[in-house]
Amino acid sequence: MSSDEQRHELAQFIRSRRERRRPEDVGLPSVGHRRTPGLRREEVATIAGVSITWYTWLEQAREIRVSRQVLGSLAGALGLDAVERNHLFRLAGEMPPGDTASRDRAELPRQYALLLAHLDPNPAFIVNPRFDILAWNRGCELLYGDLAALPEPRRNVLWLTFTSPEVKAMSENWEEEASHTLALFRTQVGEGVLAPEIVALLSELEEASEDFARLWRRKDLAPFVPKQRTMRHPRLGEIALEYIKMHIAGDDKTVVSYLASPGSELANRLKKLADELNG
Repeated sequence: MSSDEQRHELAQFIRSRRERRRPEDVGLPSVGHRRTPGLRREEVATIAGVSITWYTWLEQAREIRVSRQVLGSLAGALGLDAVERNHLFRLAGEMPPGDTASRDRAELPRQYALLLAHLDPNPAFIVNPRFDILAWNRGCELLYGDLAALPEPRRNVLWLTFTSPEVKAMSENWEEEASHTLALFRTQVGEGVLAPEIVALLSELEEASEDFARLWRRKDLAPFVPKQRTMRHPRLGEIALEYIKMHIAGDDKTVVSYLASPGSELANRLKKLADELNG
């Protein structure tokens, strides 16, 4: 979508939501004849705390800058729900505001716990934009150890990649894989890299790992491409697993899994070891 098309889509979206917003929804008396359904432009502008001229230009798809603060005010004035608010921010070329509650493991639908169980003993886990590991199966502990024993802030893919000697030892080419992981993270987090929770994580990593500080300064970006990863596991020896990621629809979380071919010798060995470690 071109910038011109995006501005027109934004204008049409805002107008459609204004027209469905009733005066009584915002505490205004529903009296007198209204030529158009919903709120008037000046009413939305007043509620959002912007000038009527500026708001009119927005609905006319003029080339004006819309700040995140104003977008938040418009979302409130128009009564947008979370999905509509995120859509509004994206149409305006902004990252949707982070939802701290969405990072809470307790909010994961039970169906995703069921998915992780079905993927077992293939290592699988769910991460948020910070790459915090929110939920995992038995197979995941074959790669990252006893995650439940770690403090919650340390159940993080970046933290384990750069500070765990055991995780580092399993990499066939740690420098290459760590660089790629950081490039994926930078690409995925986008403008969210300035969010307080992301800044805090990066600051801790820079203090904890010179390698992280060095590789982060390169500012590499990379798209995710499913591929095979070879690892040197202390109990299984050299193994090759298919590495895939799946974004959870309507959420900011991602399912990550390392897969062995069903019925293969490796799949059987993974199950046997997972049973031993969790027996």
